[in-house]
Amino acid sequence: MELWRRALAEVKTKFYEESETGLDNSQALDALLSSLRTAETEERRKEERHAYLSPLRKRLILGTLLDRQSGD
Repeated sequence: MELWRRALAEVKTKFYEESETGLDNSQALDALLSSLRTAETEERRKEERHAYLSPLRKRLILGTLLDRQSGD
């Protein structure tokens, strides 16, 4: 529970520093959860992009190597 209190206090402080507007506990919690969801979504997109590019990258490298062999 103490960890949540500190996290909410930190969110309130940062929000106030950036916008000079105060938040109550529920608004701070919403902001914290929204930030966590956004970070999770970005991480998932990054993993999906990497999973897609990895096989593509392998095929491109293999194609380049085969082209070099046939050019010799």
